[in-house]
Amino acid sequence: MKHEMNEGRPKSWDKTKRFYEILYPNGKKEIWKDITARECLTKYENMDPHSNGLKLREIEGKELQLLKVMEKNK
Repeated sequence: MKHEMNEGRPKSWDKTKRFYEILYPNGKKEIWKDITARECLTKYENMDPHSNGLKLREIEGKELQLLKVMEKNK
């Protein structure tokens, strides 16, 4: 994850809800919505990402705005 914390606080203090994408080796994507960095990392680590070849990334910026618009229109 490439999110940078501000004010020098550890990530465990960050309570901001975010969107994350999990990419499986077979190309399948899974979106996790409105979870904190701590919740995301806990859930991700419990999936055994290294053995399963999973990749985690935070969805942010214009991509996040587009995703929210698409969700609203469903």
